[in-house]
Amino acid sequence: MDAVLAETRTVQQRLRDLPSRVGVYFLLAMCLFPEVGYRLVWDKLTAGLSGMPVVCPSAEALRDLRQRIGSAPVRALFEVLPGCWPGRRRQECVSVRTGRCRSTAAAR
Repeated sequence: MDAVLAETRTVQQRLRDLPSRVGVYFLLAMCLFPEVGYRLVWDKLTAGLSGMPVVCPSAEALRDLRQRIGSAPVRALFEVLPGCWPGRRRQECVSVRTGRCRSTAAAR
């Protein structure tokens, strides 16, 4: 994650309550729960962290985080992660970045 943020030049420039890494996780969670608002997505994302100190940002702070991060880190993350694309056979799993074929067992 840190390499992707550095590559896309979206690492925060100062210490924040909502760092860039958290922003990418939030963007991914938004994709999982598109029918709910920012606050409910945040609540779902942090639900398993009970007992730990968790920031409770406003919807506006989450909106600003989303705008600050943009789409470049998520796009780059999916380019870095190898995987099988729909319609491909198991032995044709390809890393988008390297273009190398990998078996499904090796991709796990």
